[in-house]
Amino acid sequence: METQILISVFNPYVLLGIGVALIAFEAVITSFVLVWFGIGFIITAGISYIYPFEDGIWQLAIVSLISLILIVLLRKKALETFIDSKKEINDNFFEEGGIGEIKNSKVFFKGTYWEIDTKEDIKSFSENERVNVIKTYKNYAVIEKK
Repeated sequence: METQILISVFNPYVLLGIGVALIAFEAVITSFVLVWFGIGFIITAGISYIYPFEDGIWQLAIVSLISLILIVLLRKKALETFIDSKKEINDNFFEEGGIGEIKNSKVFFKGTYWEIDTKEDIKSFSENERVNVIKTYKNYAVIEKK
């Protein structure tokens, strides 16, 4: 009985190109699925270069098998490594302290006028006096004399 070839054999360089394209496309969409199929295509390209297949179905089956194994074993670990951050970065420009200046009974600090929040008497600060801004919150700046 004669077997019928359903899909012609893929050139290893075509498989390699598909794998590289999938990995490049993964960089755009970051789903961590396409990268494993890309790796599956690249591994199958290497196998196809060494071992000549008689049917393209076997090549696609190997791609699928390798890709699914990689997804099951490595996807969760890759997501934890690349997507989830263990350290919370607080990059709030206004919560940092620095040097401010008293203008119109307010503190001019980082291009904004802030209400004064201090333990000292507000009248002890003179106009255009430079002060240390400890922190800012809401519409207030906690200050002290320099």
